[in-house]
Amino acid sequence: PAILTTSGYQTWSAGGIGGLGTPWCPTSSWLNIGSSTTARKPLSWSSTSSTTWKSSGGYLTAAATSSYAETSDFLACKPITPYKNIGSPSVQWLLFLNPSGTVPTASDDTLSNANISTCVSTKLYYSGPSS
Repeated sequence: PAILTTSGYQTWSAGGIGGLGTPWCPTSSWLNIGSSTTARKPLSWSSTSSTTWKSSGGYLTAAATSSYAETSDFLACKPITPYKNIGSPSVQWLLFLNPSGTVPTASDDTLSNANISTCVSTKLYYSGPSS
């Protein structure tokens, strides 16, 4: 799952857009958008950068791909089963790219391990360099 903190991350730009992560650490982590057969795509940390991010109006924005249009709309849901990562905050959220901007209904079973009743539409504030 993608767990965001308030500090310690930076962008690496190529032409004003790029990855978001901690490339200077021995165990570098990059925030990426995963694949999914549904419109909502899970966010996760991985050792390589595969997502192009932009800053638009102070918010983190996913650059357009063949799978989704450019968007700064995300969905945050508490997990049904909390993750037990060392050093993780006690309140954890699953994050999804949410191109439609809508909150799922109780009958939506497309979000793996997400407690649908806790889901909220959100934007991710970004205070780094502009793109």
